[in-house]
Amino acid sequence: MYQRSDLREGMVVRSIDGEKLGKVFAIQDGEFLIEKGLFFPKDYVCSYSEISDIRDDEIILLHGKEGLHRFSFDEDRGVLAGTGGGAGVGPGAIGMPAEPTPGLGMGAEEVSIPVHKEELDVIKREAQAGEVRVSKEVVEEEREISVPVRRERVRVERREVKDRPAAQASFQEETVVVPLRAEEVDVQKRAVVDEEVVIRKDAIEEERRVADTVRREDVTVRGGGDVEERKLETPSDDPNLRRS
Repeated sequence: MYQRSDLREGMVVRSIDGEKLGKVFAIQDGEFLIEKGLFFPKDYVCSYSEISDIRDDEIILLHGKEGLHRFSFDEDRGVLAGTGGGAGVGPGAIGMPAEPTPGLGMGAEEVSIPVHKEELDVIKREAQAGEVRVSKEVVEEEREISVPVRRERVRVERREVKDRPAAQASFQEETVVVPLRAEEVDVQKRAVVDEEVVIRKDAIEEERRVADTVRREDVTVRGGGDVEERKLETPSDDPNLRRS
């Protein structure tokens, strides 16, 4: 169990579910006092056995605020009366001053309540919006070209010769063969680059409207006394608007 030396005044007290209940303003043997907060009309007394953990200079209780014992100062008896069944203690104990503290009477008092609302933040991310496919197909076609070729042909001429002596006349049948030459055409195919297809991507900007539901807090003031309501232009970083 935790001891008195583990606690000090000003430490934040939270319930088991993390709700802030107030701050310690008085410590004595076996128990300590939690000051009343904005939403708690009474101060609270809590024993050391109700502490679940102390971390980050904060006290974590074993229960919620419904398990705390409220108490108030009884002026007729001069004691501190608790509604949770605890024994009363006199003035000067558990942080109660023996004499009234000056400046705590009726007068000007200011309580700041932060009012929240939600704003829309836009986060852009890249996603695939489509694709372009370029396909190549093989197409066959007939092509005809003209090619000049050469060939040899025979021309036969007869010349008249008169009275020329024949040196060798065999008077036998004879065939003379004269070969003729011609150019033939063979077709060969080779691949060449006919054209190029260039694909470029450009980034363009366009306006797109987005919408979502946001929440905000509205303040309703109810009371039987004289209430004056006005709006002040207060910066958002004003420390008076922060709940401690």
